Amino acid sequence: MNRATDLAGRRITMGNTSLSGGFRAVHLADGTECEQVTADGMVLIDDVRYQAGEAHMGGIVVQPEGDPPG
Repeated sequence: MNRATDLAGRRITMGNTSLSGGFRAVHLADGTECEQVTADGMVLIDDVRYQAGEAHMGGIVVQPEGDPPG
């Protein structure tokens, strides 16, 4: 089950933009880009703030707020 949401509480999914990397978040309800998470990486999981972003060798990493991704 995907528990990640943007700061407004809308459920999202995250992924790389291409095989060469990049980071993008999308709203699950309608498939539109979640500009807030794509821009700043801040997500909520079970109402706790985390920082999400592109991992060093590809993929997505989610860490407690304040820890740099990767």
